Amino acid sequence: MKVIIFTDGAARGNPDGPGGYGAIVRVQNAQGQTLEKELSGGYPHTTNNRMELMGVIAALEEIGRFGEPCQGVIYSDSRYVVDAFAKNWITNWQKNGWVTSSKAPVKNQDLWTRLLKALAPHKMTFRWVKGHADHPENERCDQLATAAADKVGWSFDDTAAPLTQASEWVSAGTGETEDTGEGRQKGGAPAGTSARKPETYQTFQTSQTPEKEAPLKIRVRYLSDQIDKLQPPTNSANWVDLRSAEDVELKKGDFRLISLGVAMKLPEGYEAHIVPRSSTYKNFGIIQANHHGVVDNSYCGDGDLWRMPVIAMRDTHIHINDRICQFRIERRQPDLIFEETEHLDSEDRGGFGSTGVQ
Repeated sequence: MKVIIFTDGAARGNPDGPGGYGAIVRVQNAQGQTLEKELSGGYPHTTNNRMELMGVIAALEEIGRFGEPCQGVIYSDSRYVVDAFAKNWITNWQKNGWVTSSKAPVKNQDLWTRLLKALAPHKMTFRWVKGHADHPENERCDQLATAAADKVGWSFDDTAAPLTQASEWVSAGTGETEDTGEGRQKGGAPAGTSARKPETYQTFQTSQTPEKEAPLKIRVRYLSDQIDKLQPPTNSANWVDLRSAEDVELKKGDFRLISLGVAMKLPEGYEAHIVPRSSTYKNFGIIQANHHGVVDNSYCGDGDLWRMPVIAMRDTHIHINDRICQFRIERRQPDLIFEETEHLDSEDRGGFGSTGVQ
Protein backbone atom coordinates (compact mmCIF):
# COMPACT_ATOMS: atom_id res chain seq x y z
CA MET A 1 0.00 0.00 0.00
CA LYS A 2 1.32 3.43 -0.95
CA VAL A 3 1.51 5.89 1.93
CA ILE A 4 2.47 9.55 2.38
CA ILE A 5 2.80 10.90 5.92
CA PHE A 6 3.23 14.48 7.16
CA THR A 7 4.08 15.19 10.81
CA ASP A 8 4.93 18.02 13.17
CA GLY A 9 5.45 18.60 16.89
CA ALA A 10 5.12 21.64 19.13
CA ALA A 11 5.81 22.60 22.74
CA ARG A 12 4.49 25.51 24.78
CA GLY A 13 7.49 25.96 27.06
CA ASN A 14 10.24 23.51 26.19
CA PRO A 15 10.78 21.28 28.14
CA ASP A 16 8.25 20.40 30.82
CA GLY A 17 5.45 22.51 29.40
CA PRO A 18 2.45 21.29 27.39
CA GLY A 19 3.17 19.98 23.92
CA GLY A 20 1.38 18.36 21.02
CA TYR A 21 1.86 16.49 17.78
CA GLY A 22 -0.03 16.45 14.51
CA ALA A 23 0.03 14.05 11.57
CA ILE A 24 -1.68 13.56 8.23
CA VAL A 25 -1.74 10.02 6.83
CA ARG A 26 -2.62 9.64 3.16
CA VAL A 27 -3.06 6.20 1.56
CA GLN A 28 -4.24 4.73 -1.71
CA ASN A 29 -6.47 1.72 -1.18
CA ALA A 30 -7.11 -1.29 -3.40
CA GLN A 31 -9.99 0.50 -5.15
CA GLY A 32 -7.69 3.34 -6.22
CA GLN A 33 -9.17 5.83 -3.75
CA THR A 34 -6.83 8.26 -2.02
CA LEU A 35 -7.90 8.48 1.61
CA GLU A 36 -6.63 10.73 4.37
CA LYS A 37 -6.76 10.84 8.15
CA GLU A 38 -5.62 13.45 10.68
CA LEU A 39 -4.10 12.49 14.03
CA SER A 40 -3.14 14.64 16.98
CA GLY A 41 -2.32 14.39 20.65
CA GLY A 42 -1.11 16.44 23.57
CA TYR A 43 0.86 15.97 26.79
CA PRO A 44 0.94 18.36 29.76
CA HIS A 45 4.68 17.80 30.41
CA THR A 46 6.89 17.13 27.40
CA THR A 47 9.46 18.52 24.96
CA ASN A 48 9.41 19.62 21.34
CA ASN A 49 11.59 16.70 20.23
CA ARG A 50 9.36 14.14 21.94
CA MET A 51 6.36 15.60 20.16
CA GLU A 52 8.18 15.47 16.80
CA LEU A 53 8.80 11.77 17.45
CA MET A 54 5.22 11.15 18.60
CA GLY A 55 3.85 12.59 15.36
CA VAL A 56 5.79 9.98 13.39
CA ILE A 57 4.92 7.20 15.85
CA ALA A 58 1.20 7.93 15.79
CA ALA A 59 1.17 7.88 11.98
CA LEU A 60 3.17 4.64 11.74
CA GLU A 61 1.03 2.92 14.36
CA GLU A 62 -2.05 4.02 12.42
CA ILE A 63 -0.87 2.40 9.16
CA GLY A 64 0.11 -0.64 11.21
CA ARG A 65 -3.64 -1.24 11.64
CA PHE A 66 -3.82 -2.16 7.92
CA GLY A 67 -2.07 -5.44 8.69
CA GLU A 68 0.19 -5.27 5.64
CA PRO A 69 3.52 -3.62 4.72
CA CYS A 70 3.34 -0.09 3.36
CA GLN A 71 5.77 1.90 1.23
CA GLY A 72 6.11 5.65 1.06
CA VAL A 73 7.53 8.89 2.43
CA ILE A 74 7.44 10.64 5.81
CA TYR A 75 7.75 14.42 5.64
CA SER A 76 8.89 16.26 8.78
CA ASP A 77 10.35 19.69 9.52
CA SER A 78 12.41 18.20 12.37
CA ARG A 79 16.11 17.75 11.65
CA TYR A 80 16.23 15.76 14.87
CA VAL A 81 13.94 13.12 13.36
CA VAL A 82 15.02 13.19 9.72
CA ASP A 83 18.78 13.30 10.34
CA ALA A 84 18.58 10.35 12.70
CA PHE A 85 17.82 8.23 9.64
CA ALA A 86 19.44 10.26 6.85
CA LYS A 87 22.76 10.43 8.73
CA ASN A 88 22.53 6.93 10.26
CA TRP A 89 22.51 8.21 13.84
CA ILE A 90 19.87 5.66 14.74
CA THR A 91 21.98 2.77 13.44
CA ASN A 92 25.03 3.93 15.39
CA TRP A 93 23.01 4.45 18.56
CA GLN A 94 21.77 0.87 18.40
CA LYS A 95 25.23 -0.52 17.69
CA ASN A 96 26.69 1.43 20.61
CA GLY A 97 24.05 0.36 23.12
CA TRP A 98 22.03 3.59 22.92
CA VAL A 99 24.85 5.96 23.78
CA THR A 100 26.03 8.86 21.64
CA SER A 101 29.51 9.38 20.23
CA SER A 102 30.25 11.47 23.31
CA LYS A 103 29.25 8.50 25.52
CA ALA A 104 26.08 10.18 26.77
CA PRO A 105 22.79 8.24 26.92
CA VAL A 106 20.60 8.82 23.88
CA LYS A 107 17.70 11.05 24.83
CA ASN A 108 14.15 9.82 24.23
CA GLN A 109 15.27 6.21 23.80
CA ASP A 110 11.79 5.01 24.76
CA LEU A 111 10.25 6.83 21.81
CA TRP A 112 13.03 5.92 19.37
CA THR A 113 12.53 2.21 20.15
CA ARG A 114 8.77 2.58 19.81
CA LEU A 115 9.25 4.34 16.47
CA LEU A 116 11.57 1.61 15.18
CA LYS A 117 9.09 -1.10 16.16
CA ALA A 118 6.27 0.69 14.32
CA LEU A 119 8.53 1.32 11.30
CA ALA A 120 9.88 -2.24 10.99
CA PRO A 121 7.19 -3.76 8.69
CA HIS A 122 7.29 -0.87 6.26
CA LYS A 123 9.61 0.66 3.69
CA MET A 124 9.58 4.39 4.39
CA THR A 125 11.86 7.26 3.40
CA PHE A 126 12.28 10.32 5.64
CA ARG A 127 12.40 13.74 3.99
CA TRP A 128 12.86 17.16 5.56
CA VAL A 129 10.61 20.12 4.73
CA LYS A 130 11.12 23.66 5.92
CA GLY A 131 8.70 24.56 8.70
CA HIS A 132 6.49 27.66 8.58
CA ALA A 133 7.14 28.08 4.85
CA ASP A 134 3.56 27.81 3.56
CA HIS A 135 3.82 24.07 2.94
CA PRO A 136 0.09 23.23 3.25
CA GLU A 137 0.36 19.84 4.97
CA ASN A 138 3.13 20.99 7.29
CA GLU A 139 1.10 24.06 8.23
CA ARG A 140 -1.92 21.86 8.94
CA CYS A 141 0.15 19.50 11.11
CA ASP A 142 1.46 22.50 13.03
CA GLN A 143 -2.12 23.65 13.62
CA LEU A 144 -3.07 20.20 14.91
CA ALA A 145 -0.01 20.05 17.17
CA THR A 146 -0.39 23.49 18.72
CA ALA A 147 -4.15 23.04 19.17
CA ALA A 148 -3.54 19.76 21.03
CA ALA A 149 -0.89 21.40 23.22
CA ASP A 150 -3.24 24.24 24.08
CA LYS A 151 -6.14 21.88 24.73
CA VAL A 152 -4.27 19.63 27.14
CA GLY A 153 -2.83 22.70 28.91
CA TRP A 154 -0.16 23.02 31.58
CA SER A 155 -0.62 21.07 34.78
CA PHE A 156 1.13 20.75 38.14
CA ASP A 157 0.09 17.10 38.07
CA ASP A 158 2.96 15.05 36.63
CA THR A 159 0.57 12.10 36.14
CA ALA A 160 -1.99 14.06 34.08
CA ALA A 161 -3.29 11.97 31.20
CA PRO A 162 -2.36 12.76 27.59
CA LEU A 163 -4.88 13.68 24.92
CA THR A 164 -5.29 11.73 21.66
CA GLN A 165 -7.58 12.62 18.76
CA ALA A 166 -8.19 11.23 15.27
CA SER A 167 -10.47 12.17 12.39
CA GLU A 168 -12.36 9.73 10.22
CA TRP A 169 -10.85 8.60 6.94
CA VAL A 170 -11.89 11.01 4.18
CA SER A 171 -11.40 11.21 0.45
CA ALA A 172 -8.37 13.34 -0.34
CA GLY A 173 -8.73 14.00 -4.02
CA THR A 174 -12.20 13.95 -5.58
CA GLY A 175 -13.63 17.15 -4.15
CA GLU A 176 -16.88 15.26 -3.52
CA THR A 177 -18.20 13.21 -0.64
CA GLU A 178 -17.74 9.50 -1.30
CA ASP A 179 -19.85 7.01 0.59
CA THR A 180 -20.08 3.70 -1.24
CA GLY A 181 -21.93 1.99 1.57
CA GLU A 182 -19.20 -0.67 1.65
CA GLY A 183 -18.18 0.26 5.19
CA ARG A 184 -14.52 0.08 6.10
CA GLN A 185 -11.78 -1.06 3.78
CA LYS A 186 -8.99 -3.36 4.90
CA GLY A 187 -7.34 -2.18 8.10
CA GLY A 188 -10.28 -0.06 9.22
CA ALA A 189 -10.20 2.67 6.55
CA PRO A 190 -13.67 3.74 5.40
CA ALA A 191 -14.45 4.31 1.77
CA GLY A 192 -14.77 7.99 2.65
CA THR A 193 -17.27 10.09 4.50
CA SER A 194 -16.20 13.58 3.55
CA ALA A 195 -13.69 15.24 1.27
CA ARG A 196 -11.00 17.85 0.93
CA LYS A 197 -10.66 20.12 -2.08
CA PRO A 198 -7.95 18.69 -4.35
CA GLU A 199 -6.21 22.01 -4.86
CA THR A 200 -5.50 22.16 -1.12
CA TYR A 201 -3.70 18.84 -0.81
CA GLN A 202 -2.57 17.63 -4.22
CA THR A 203 0.86 19.31 -4.03
CA PHE A 204 3.80 18.84 -1.66
CA GLN A 205 5.05 22.41 -2.18
CA THR A 206 3.17 25.58 -2.92
CA SER A 207 4.05 27.17 -6.23
CA GLN A 208 4.79 30.52 -4.61
CA THR A 209 6.75 30.58 -1.37
CA PRO A 210 7.33 34.03 0.13
CA GLU A 211 10.91 35.10 0.54
CA LYS A 212 12.23 34.43 4.03
CA GLU A 213 14.76 36.50 5.88
CA ALA A 214 18.21 34.90 5.71
CA PRO A 215 19.44 33.30 8.96
CA LEU A 216 21.69 35.49 11.10
CA LYS A 217 25.21 34.24 11.72
CA ILE A 218 26.36 34.64 15.32
CA ARG A 219 29.98 34.08 16.32
CA VAL A 220 30.20 32.07 19.55
CA ARG A 221 33.24 31.39 21.74
CA TYR A 222 32.78 28.52 24.18
CA LEU A 223 34.46 29.18 27.51
CA SER A 224 33.57 25.73 28.81
CA ASP A 225 34.04 22.31 27.21
CA GLN A 226 31.47 20.73 29.54
CA ILE A 227 28.29 22.18 28.09
CA ASP A 228 26.37 21.21 24.96
CA LYS A 229 26.89 23.43 21.96
CA LEU A 230 24.15 25.90 21.05
CA GLN A 231 21.61 24.66 18.55
CA PRO A 232 19.37 26.72 16.23
CA PRO A 233 15.89 26.80 17.78
CA THR A 234 13.41 24.20 16.57
CA ASN A 235 10.55 25.18 18.88
CA SER A 236 7.72 27.40 17.77
CA ALA A 237 8.64 30.11 20.30
CA ASN A 238 12.12 30.43 18.73
CA TRP A 239 14.12 30.55 21.99
CA VAL A 240 17.62 29.08 22.41
CA ASP A 241 18.54 27.20 25.59
CA LEU A 242 21.48 28.27 27.75
CA ARG A 243 23.18 25.97 30.24
CA SER A 244 25.03 26.28 33.51
CA ALA A 245 28.79 25.96 32.95
CA GLU A 246 29.46 25.18 36.62
CA ASP A 247 28.21 23.10 39.52
CA VAL A 248 26.44 25.42 41.94
CA GLU A 249 25.31 24.82 45.52
CA LEU A 250 22.99 27.52 46.84
CA LYS A 251 21.30 28.04 50.17
CA LYS A 252 17.94 29.76 50.40
CA GLY A 253 18.46 33.50 49.91
CA ASP A 254 21.88 33.18 48.23
CA PHE A 255 22.72 35.35 45.21
CA ARG A 256 24.98 34.05 42.45
CA LEU A 257 26.12 34.99 38.96
CA ILE A 258 26.03 31.61 37.22
CA SER A 259 28.39 31.16 34.28
CA LEU A 260 26.66 30.22 31.04
CA GLY A 261 29.95 29.25 29.39
CA VAL A 262 29.64 31.36 26.23
CA ALA A 263 30.66 34.69 24.78
CA MET A 264 29.11 35.95 21.54
CA LYS A 265 29.47 38.64 18.93
CA LEU A 266 25.93 39.62 18.02
CA PRO A 267 25.14 41.19 14.64
CA GLU A 268 25.11 44.97 14.47
CA GLY A 269 21.74 46.38 15.49
CA TYR A 270 20.70 43.38 17.58
CA GLU A 271 20.66 42.53 21.28
CA ALA A 272 20.05 39.31 23.23
CA HIS A 273 17.23 38.98 25.76
CA ILE A 274 17.83 36.36 28.47
CA VAL A 275 14.96 35.01 30.57
CA PRO A 276 14.36 31.93 32.75
CA ARG A 277 12.94 28.81 31.16
CA SER A 278 9.37 27.89 32.10
CA SER A 279 10.72 25.03 34.24
CA THR A 280 13.58 26.92 35.92
CA TYR A 281 11.82 27.72 39.18
CA LYS A 282 10.13 24.31 39.39
CA ASN A 283 13.39 22.40 38.80
CA PHE A 284 15.92 24.57 40.64
CA GLY A 285 14.03 26.95 42.93
CA ILE A 286 15.80 30.04 41.57
CA ILE A 287 14.54 33.30 40.11
CA GLN A 288 16.46 35.60 37.79
CA ALA A 289 17.49 38.66 39.78
CA ASN A 290 17.11 41.13 36.93
CA HIS A 291 14.01 39.35 35.60
CA HIS A 292 14.95 40.08 32.00
CA GLY A 293 18.61 40.27 31.02
CA VAL A 294 19.78 42.28 28.03
CA VAL A 295 23.14 41.77 26.27
CA ASP A 296 23.93 44.38 23.64
CA ASN A 297 26.37 43.79 20.80
CA SER A 298 29.14 45.87 22.41
CA TYR A 299 29.59 43.01 24.90
CA CYS A 300 31.53 40.96 22.37
CA GLY A 301 35.08 40.27 23.59
CA ASP A 302 36.69 36.88 24.20
CA GLY A 303 36.27 37.35 27.94
CA ASP A 304 32.73 38.77 27.90
CA LEU A 305 31.22 35.71 29.55
CA TRP A 306 27.44 35.50 29.67
CA ARG A 307 26.08 34.97 33.18
CA MET A 308 22.69 34.58 34.81
CA PRO A 309 22.12 36.50 38.08
CA VAL A 310 19.95 34.34 40.34
CA ILE A 311 18.47 34.34 43.83
CA ALA A 312 17.77 30.97 45.47
CA MET A 313 14.30 30.66 46.95
CA ARG A 314 15.22 27.32 48.55
CA ASP A 315 18.34 25.21 49.05
CA THR A 316 19.27 23.89 45.64
CA HIS A 317 21.95 22.27 43.49
CA ILE A 318 22.53 23.08 39.83
CA HIS A 319 24.73 20.74 37.80
CA ILE A 320 27.00 21.53 34.89
CA ASN A 321 25.03 21.46 31.63
CA ASP A 322 21.63 21.92 33.29
CA ARG A 323 19.42 24.13 31.13
CA ILE A 324 18.57 27.09 33.35
CA CYS A 325 17.62 29.92 30.99
CA GLN A 326 17.04 30.82 27.37
CA PHE A 327 17.61 33.69 24.99
CA ARG A 328 16.51 35.14 21.71
CA ILE A 329 17.89 38.08 19.78
CA GLU A 330 15.84 41.09 18.80
CA ARG A 331 16.42 44.16 16.69
CA ARG A 332 17.45 47.08 18.85
CA GLN A 333 14.86 49.77 19.46
CA PRO A 334 15.10 52.63 16.95
CA ASP A 335 16.11 56.14 17.99
CA LEU A 336 13.32 57.91 19.85
CA ILE A 337 12.20 61.52 19.96
CA PHE A 338 9.99 62.61 22.88
CA GLU A 339 7.61 65.39 21.93
CA GLU A 340 5.95 67.27 24.78
CA THR A 341 2.26 68.02 24.33
CA GLU A 342 -0.61 69.51 26.34
CA HIS A 343 -3.10 66.85 25.29
CA LEU A 344 -2.84 63.26 23.97
CA ASP A 345 -6.17 63.40 22.10
CA SER A 346 -7.22 59.92 23.23
CA GLU A 347 -9.67 58.48 25.77
CA ASP A 348 -8.37 57.39 29.19
CA ARG A 349 -8.44 53.61 29.61
CA GLY A 350 -8.20 53.77 33.39
CA GLY A 351 -7.02 51.19 35.90
CA PHE A 352 -3.67 49.46 36.01
CA GLY A 353 -2.85 46.41 33.90
CA SER A 354 -5.75 43.97 33.86
CA THR A 355 -7.86 46.34 35.98
CA GLY A 356 -8.41 48.58 33.00
CA VAL A 357 -11.86 48.92 31.48
CA GLN A 358 -10.86 47.56 28.05
